[in-house]
Formats: sequence, structure tokens, C-alpha cells
Amino acid sequence: MLKVHFLNVGKGNCTVIKFPSGNLAVIDIDNSRIDDDNDVLQDPIQFLNTEYPNQSIFRFVLTHPDMDHMSGLDELHSSRTITNFWDTDNDKEIDTDKLHLGGYKTEDWEKYQELRVKDENPKVLHIYQDGEAQSYWKEDGVKVLGPSKSMLKKANETEEYNHCSYVIKIEHEGIKIILGGDATKEAWKDILEYHGKDELQANVFLAPHHGSPDNIEKDVFAHISPQYVIISDHRGHSYDYAYYNDLATEQVYSTKHFGNITLEVSDAVKKIYPEKNG
Repeated sequence: MLKVHFLNVGKGNCTVIKFPSGNLAVIDIDNSRIDDDNDVLQDPIQFLNTEYPNQSIFRFVLTHPDMDHMSGLDELHSSRTITNFWDTDNDKEIDTDKLHLGGYKTEDWEKYQELRVKDENPKVLHIYQDGEAQSYWKEDGVKVLGPSKSMLKKANETEEYNHCSYVIKIEHEGIKIILGGDATKEAWKDILEYHGKDELQANVFLAPHHGSPDNIEKDVFAHISPQYVIISDHRGHSYDYAYYNDLATEQVYSTKHFGNITLEVSDAVKKIYPEKNG
């Protein structure tokens, strides 16, 4: 069975995936808001300890180098073995003295800088749109839709690092899932031009950049035509509900209203269910 958990982490993103192969993947992590008094959020480390105790992480994917996608990385690495670390060859720099102003920890940025140059434990992989799929990607039904090397170049030139966000497609038993990262409109156009519209169709779509209108590329998303749209969002922040409600043929689930959202796919079972009723 394929199990995909979209965690209610607040402002950031964290998706945990258990593949039928047994491989465990974590796509982004954020625990920077778990102590907020006005919300009940999921600590990703606690979730892993409860649901998948003592299991190593075969694949950690940092979709792009924003702190709300890597907060908790230091703790994750100290508590789990990470075999592969997917990253882009971005050249982002930050002022670590100001991280605390956003509720972030210097240790997580420093851990990212440490891990992204390693050859093993974890092994760092720079994987792009035109890369040839390796056997273990195929085994897990994973396809990299983006970024392209041209979008990485644009990200480094403009210092808009959402341009080089990973966009990942997963397929199992005929069910297709697209994880949109924080990909920009330009990145989505690049993906459509390279892959074509048929490759974009999906049943479940994790909307990019927490549902922000700034990242909606309607001509591209029309080809996705999902049954379900997932929005990783936090209270006090508005996303484009009207648009995504029209896009989804079945349901829009936001983590701020529905909590953790789980998708299960096997030859006999295909269901999606939220932690709360919204």
C-alpha cells in the first residue's frame, strides 16, 4: 500500500510517504510553529516516531531552500538515518542573525549547509527535469517534473528560489499525485512545455506555495484537473479557495481546517481521509 500523509504543520510543508517498496520519504519539514498557542499543529518528528518508529528515511526531498520547508532538519537528522538527500544546486544565502525573527533556528540552516555537500550518510542528489530515472525511482513510481536546469539558473540569477522548487509526481495503482512545492508560474509553464499536458493529469494535487494566488498558473493547472486539492496552510492566512474549489472535481482539503490528511492507495483500497471534519 502507498500511504501519503499531508501533515498539519502550519505555515510550512511536510509530506510523509510510505511506499509499497517499504521506502520511507519525507518531503520538506517544518516544526517552527508547533508551539503556537492559538493552533494545534503536528510535530513532524513526533508523527514519525508514532507512525514509523525506528525506520530510516530513504529519501528526504528539500523542494527549495526556504526555512518553512527545512525547519526541524537538525532534529530529524539527529534522530533518523537519512540515506538520500535531494537538493538543488542553488546558491541561496541568508542572514542567520535574523532567523529568529521568523521563528526559525540557525541550527536548521547550518545543518542544511552541512548535509548538502555530503557524498554519503546522506548521499546528496541533484536531480532535474531531464534526468534519467534511476531504478529505485521507478520502483517507487516517482517522477521529477521540475525544476529544469534553466529554472535553476533563473533562480540563482534573480534570487527567487521558488523558481527551482521540486515538483514531484507519484503514481501507484493508477492514482497520480503531484506535489507542487512552491513552484512559480514560470516554473509551471516550463514543466508544461517540457512534459506536455498528458503528463500533468493527477488525481491529487498539493497546491504550490500554500495555495497562494501568486503561484496559480491556470492554463497549466487545467491539465492537472484533480479530484482532490490539498492546501498546506495556517490559520490567519488566506488562499484562493474559490479557484481551487472550482479546480477540484471532488474536494479541497486545507490542513488548517482538516488537520492531517492521509491518502491510501492499494489494488483494493483508494481513499483519502482527513483528521478532522473541517
